[in-house]
Amino acid sequence: MVNSDFFLLCSKAWSIQILAYMHAQNDPRISPIAHHFSAGRTSISGALQHLIEIGYLGKNSGHGHPLRPAYVLTPKGKAIAEWAAELDRVLEPNDWKIARRSWVLPIIRAVAPARRYGELRSILNPVTDRALSKTLKTLVENQWVNRHIDGDSSPPSVTYLPLGTAQLIVPILNESLYV
Repeated sequence: MVNSDFFLLCSKAWSIQILAYMHAQNDPRISPIAHHFSAGRTSISGALQHLIEIGYLGKNSGHGHPLRPAYVLTPKGKAIAEWAAELDRVLEPNDWKIARRSWVLPIIRAVAPARRYGELRSILNPVTDRALSKTLKTLVENQWVNRHIDGDSSPPSVTYLPLGTAQLIVPILNESLYV
């Protein structure tokens, strides 16, 4: 999956988790999905609509009530859902509170190997400086990324590299390049 597709997938909070849920052959309607994640129907509905727009889900014609539609993975969505299920097996429920934020997974995929801020901004184009710096700060605070300052160089250089949970998911995120 190229960066632009990966950015699109990560841009809605529940998208990856919904794909993992669908991969497990669970009830593909809004209410059961919202109940499973203890999330609001509006946010789940928005994520489902987003997944339809990017081609990973479709409405299951002939199933479900018109006001309570059922959803089905598209052929393109099945491959991504398998990858999402693998990521879901590694991440704990508390980890998803961080991982479901917009730029977290693309940044983690980009910081392996260690990179400087300017490199990250180039790789993650169209990320804004504000979004990149806020997400990096969140990842550093939660010990998912290490902010290494090399004071011996002139000027001092700062690099970011994955730690802990982020280190565990880097191989899975790198697999997304080939899905």
